[in-house]
Amino acid sequence: MKALIRWSRGMVGFLFLFLLLLTGSVGADVRVHGLFNGKALFSMDGERFLLRDGESGPEGLRLLRATSQSALVEYQGQRQELTLERGRFGGVYQTRAQPELRILPDHQGGYFVRGLINGQSVPFVVDTGATMITLSEEEAGRLRLPVSAGAEVPVETASGRVVGRRVVLDEVQIGGLREQRVEAVVLPGDRPSVSLLGMSLLSRLNIRNEGPVLILQAR
Repeated sequence: MKALIRWSRGMVGFLFLFLLLLTGSVGADVRVHGLFNGKALFSMDGERFLLRDGESGPEGLRLLRATSQSALVEYQGQRQELTLERGRFGGVYQTRAQPELRILPDHQGGYFVRGLINGQSVPFVVDTGATMITLSEEEAGRLRLPVSAGAEVPVETASGRVVGRRVVLDEVQIGGLREQRVEAVVLPGDRPSVSLLGMSLLSRLNIRNEGPVLILQAR
């Protein structure tokens, strides 16, 4: 009987250790939300970040190759090809049909779209290199945004570093895509001449290219 009890306790300890190791082997929730040639937009446990081919991100996630259709990634010693439909590392989830906006490039390759900020019409150019939606002081004045109440934030521009003001936009809409409480930065003067549709909005969407067409899709 004593031997049986000792064996049972040993089994309990073994099972506990097995479950602990099994739990520890589960990685973070890694998903892809945007696909471009040479770069991809990921999230890991809710944190969003952009990687280019060959770059590594949080917890060693490495982007080996990205196209507008898929991203080949390496994570925890495993390789997997992700698409927006099969966008979760180590598993598959199917996206529901969601509203989307298709944008054709202009003759110089820029993606211009007209949207709404707090119900007022604003022309945008899509800029994945901009951290936030970026407006000129002149445009912000037209929209009657509370710029003076915003916190100062340094911004690197083509002309050098300037000090902008961070504001929160109640609502931003482009086509059928609508997001609320979106951060933006307002730069002094009349630049940029066209407002930048930056990552404070784009990171909330799925982004991909189909040939020259840029597709923004709600999640």
